[in-house]
Amino acid sequence: MIPAALPIGTSITREWIVEAGVTVAAHGAVDLPVLATPHLIFMLEDTCVFATQPHLDEGYLTVGTEVHVFHLGAAKTGERIETYAELTAVRGRRLAFKVEARCRDTVIARGTHERAIVNAAEFIRRLNV
Repeated sequence: MIPAALPIGTSITREWIVEAGVTVAAHGAVDLPVLATPHLIFMLEDTCVFATQPHLDEGYLTVGTEVHVFHLGAAKTGERIETYAELTAVRGRRLAFKVEARCRDTVIARGTHERAIVNAAEFIRRLNV
């Protein structure tokens, strides 16, 4: 289940464009054309998935279990975001990551994220869907 080919330090950088649908204005009571924190967290989590999924056995995936992120700066509609994730620890089925997001060479978010490796079919079965 936990592959030896998933060494500490495994990392990836992904790029995103801030589209109108992921802004505060699209989801909140505040009319601001900037990236909303929940979407920023999704981007960071998804980056962790892309870092690890190719290394997992068939039928396994990861699910988020913990997020600690400081949203330090804004990114406007149309701007490019780079998200970075680095595997920092493996504790059984638990994977810990250092995460960061940049816009215009400025750090706009920094923190940690944890995911758990699960058997996809078993996970879905437990949801009764």
